[in-house]
Amino acid sequence: MKKKLLFVMESMGSGGGERSLLTLLQLMDYDKYDVDLLLFNPSGLFMDMIPPQVNIISFGKGYDRFVQPIGTSIKAYFMKGNIKGAYNRIMYSKTVNGKGGSSLYRDQLAWKYMRCVFENNLPEYDAAIGYLEGKPNFFVADCVKAKVKIVYVHNDYNKLKMDKELDKVFFEKTDCIVSVSEKCCDVLKEIFPEYADKVRMIENITSPTVLKLMAEECALEYENVTGNILLTVGRLSQQKGYDIAVDAAEILAKNGVDFKWFAIGRGELQAQIEQKIKEKKLEDKFILLGERANPYPYIAGCDIYVQPSYFEGKSIAIDEAKCFAKPIVATKFTTVLDQLADGETALLAEIDAASVAEKIMQLISDKELCEALSENLKKEKLGNEEEIQKFYNMLD
Repeated sequence: MKKKLLFVMESMGSGGGERSLLTLLQLMDYDKYDVDLLLFNPSGLFMDMIPPQVNIISFGKGYDRFVQPIGTSIKAYFMKGNIKGAYNRIMYSKTVNGKGGSSLYRDQLAWKYMRCVFENNLPEYDAAIGYLEGKPNFFVADCVKAKVKIVYVHNDYNKLKMDKELDKVFFEKTDCIVSVSEKCCDVLKEIFPEYADKVRMIENITSPTVLKLMAEECALEYENVTGNILLTVGRLSQQKGYDIAVDAAEILAKNGVDFKWFAIGRGELQAQIEQKIKEKKLEDKFILLGERANPYPYIAGCDIYVQPSYFEGKSIAIDEAKCFAKPIVATKFTTVLDQLADGETALLAEIDAASVAEKIMQLISDKELCEALSENLKKEKLGNEEEIQKFYNMLD
């Protein structure tokens, strides 16, 4: 008899967590598992790529009413005489849009106002998986009946700026806490020693075969580029270090380097980054491409892949660049050594623009170094489809 699984996720946008979930769903054995997927925001670049065997379900009319524009939502509650519902909607909006703390911290505080809207109409599952820190994990902990409850933390918990006392309440209700690198798991065990036996390490799954097949398309924006092609993939958020990237591009331009730096992703800082590019007169040097459902022709065709992040859990984009044996420049975020060796498989820069620019110029000027880094990457074991067996084992 098939096991029944529930995955809960924010959306199917173009972030690393979403790409990780999509890969897992594409590799699942649907002869053994029936899979439901709940999305807080059922939209995103990857929606059309979800396997047809996955049953996308809704939270119900109560949630739909709650997430309408606040005026419409409150009016609907008052028309039904639901004063408590109107109060919860007001307090939720006030909390998540407040100025104190990180957005994830505000989600923690606001959860008590949202959780009351979920209808108890879901079946019991063999396993329920919250695939992202924040609301997906809260929902699995509080609102689902399941024999096994699993929650994911995709980043270094120290960098998320969440309230550990609030998370303890959710972690107490779960069976497994998954993170994507040894460093991230060690951080969780240190912060939550009482739950150390629940922590599991399952890497984001990367399949070189699939990536190389998808890379056979053409990256049209690269046509007629005569200089060095740099690429960064990641949502336009503070974490990904686009401020560092634009400043580094300015240094490259001032040093007469012939380059075009492309960036794939969208995010809350897009307008701010666009303004910074304009102020530095880099419009023809630093090009924001927006989202791409298939970024792999761009990775395959670039000369240097650059990851200027402030922090990562385990960067999917770096693993994908490694699959194409690209010369890589990455910042020294806390988990980078889980993926790269400085001077052997990449050049690692300090987390500042001058250092990133220096490492890029070093690669541009030293083709033998580029070839050596690429050759070393080709010798590594790339791809980790076998990680899915760890996931299956956890379901039991």
